[in-house]
Amino acid sequence: MLPGLTEGRIVHYVLAERDLPETHKRDAGTCVPAIVVNCWRSLNRDDGYSNLQVFVDGTNHGVPSGMIWATSRTYSEGNEPGTWHWPERT
Repeated sequence: MLPGLTEGRIVHYVLAERDLPETHKRDAGTCVPAIVVNCWRSLNRDDGYSNLQVFVDGTNHGVPSGMIWATSRTYSEGNEPGTWHWPERT
């Protein structure tokens, strides 16, 4: 499990095509905030998995509720779609 990864932490999630309605697939790769709601260690991965509540820009991303449930997502420093990473420091 990654150090510091706990329920309630805010992370950045990279939208994947599978997260979006057909008319907004072009938004894949966009980085948006998410809250970790569950995390667990995997037998095959050192960093584990996380379930996230992802906050999108509502109808601008084609999601009227403004939220996406992203389950079993993994960490990636490379910001690949469908993964999460720590917020960048500025």
